[in-house]
Amino acid sequence: MNVREIEQIIDHIHENHPVFKKEKKQLLYELLSSFEDMCSLIVIGSMLNPSMLRQIIDQMDALNMALQWVQTMAFTDSSKAIKTNISENDYKQCVDLLRNYAYPYSVICSGYISFSRNRLTAAVNDKTVVFNMPASQNNSAWSDILRETEESSFDSLLKSINPLRLMHANTKLQENVKIENGMICYQLTSEIIESFKEIATKHWDATKTLPESWEFDLFTLSDYKRFWISLATLCYIHFFSDLKVSDPLVRLNNSTIIQSKENMLNYIVSTSGLTKEKVERIMDYITFNPQKRNVDIMYQPIVDIGDNMLVIAPILFMGSRPERNLLAVVSSMKDQKYSKEVNDLEELMVQELETVVSKYNNIQCVKHKNLGGRLPDVDFAVLDKITNSMLLCELKWFAAADSAKEVYAKEDEITHGCQQMESIMAYAMVDKKRFCNQVFGIDNGEDMDIFCCVIARHNIRTQNKYIPVIDLKRIKELLNCNSLNNVFHIIRNHEYEPKMPDEATITHQEISYGGYIFKIPAICFESEIFI
Repeated sequence: MNVREIEQIIDHIHENHPVFKKEKKQLLYELLSSFEDMCSLIVIGSMLNPSMLRQIIDQMDALNMALQWVQTMAFTDSSKAIKTNISENDYKQCVDLLRNYAYPYSVICSGYISFSRNRLTAAVNDKTVVFNMPASQNNSAWSDILRETEESSFDSLLKSINPLRLMHANTKLQENVKIENGMICYQLTSEIIESFKEIATKHWDATKTLPESWEFDLFTLSDYKRFWISLATLCYIHFFSDLKVSDPLVRLNNSTIIQSKENMLNYIVSTSGLTKEKVERIMDYITFNPQKRNVDIMYQPIVDIGDNMLVIAPILFMGSRPERNLLAVVSSMKDQKYSKEVNDLEELMVQELETVVSKYNNIQCVKHKNLGGRLPDVDFAVLDKITNSMLLCELKWFAAADSAKEVYAKEDEITHGCQQMESIMAYAMVDKKRFCNQVFGIDNGEDMDIFCCVIARHNIRTQNKYIPVIDLKRIKELLNCNSLNNVFHIIRNHEYEPKMPDEATITHQEISYGGYIFKIPAICFESEIFI
């Protein structure tokens, strides 16, 4: 049996799971509630072991896969209202689907996607499928994987929040939380709302990258920020209120926020200052749409379960990078204003680079230099007059990737940038004197040391072994701490990637699923696995 035949088998294993015998909207509600409760338990456990918080990302991947399965399964239509009281058996079934089916399958999917893109090889030995990095793989991939994981981790978001402020806000909240007839109730004073609003604002600020002046077709980025902070504030309040509940079933049955669409609209209008029309546009924009290609619950975390009722799992807001997730939706909507503004993103990178290199003496910078003909422009270049060396830079801006599919889509953009630099370098080497005069207006360029790189915001692993590709954040760190000549040396010799820690081991993550074992390349670091 080959790797593709095994893929066809495991694609259908989940279909016989007992949860799919439920009504669709009831299953959606139970999956969201069970997911939220599982994440609550992780947060509680993290008080003794902070590294447990990384498991929340795994649970998000599992939920997203489970929701994709729900959309592909056949359900009978029903007008029954959902039951908000989830039994212990219902909970166990949902947890089983998320933990033993959806999560392992999502990991295996990443292996198959990489295999399909020729980024991994695959070999079958009886019932074991082993994926491996090909010998041609760029060694920087592992450093990129570590960086991507660290930037997207849930615990890194929490570091942006003042723990004392959070403790103070939670103490005030707990004084106003009580259980009535099995339902959690909390009275919100202006002090409580403002305290958690400050936390939600810090969360936004810690992950933002764009100017708030940006506009989309239906709303502005500033509008969305106000909307998101308002809703995230409620999510933080609800999460910490529910965390107080000691009875497991009561906590489970109150884990999600369930409200009518009208009530949710009115709340956001009253706390955000936005018009009802604008709030409704944004709410519809980020309501889970199973018909949308490459739908992801993290991008559209509001779930409409019918009967004009909306369900929100608070951790989907608390664990998100809101601006990045919004851009994932906007970019798929053929938003005209966004398409125009995205062309200006590289100018933001130029401004950041100009600022950081301005501290050096005897340098000259150029930007957006047209070379004529069919050659690409030089986005940014630095001439070091002391060492007679020149760095040519191709700039690439894009939002951080959040899945294997997105990684490879962005990788294609990086590869294109490398090819552009190869074209420019080939042109420069034909006649260095002419090139240096054309770019910098100098006449003594015969002996100029010219080299190049691609600078990317949110760097993605690249297949090009020759053109250095460096993350914008990393090159700014280097420029702030080294001489310009030393930075040039570091980039030219591909020495800019942080070294793999001694305690990190390149290994395989082993996943058992459907009677098969899958081994996928991974980094083991302090008992954690990154892939």
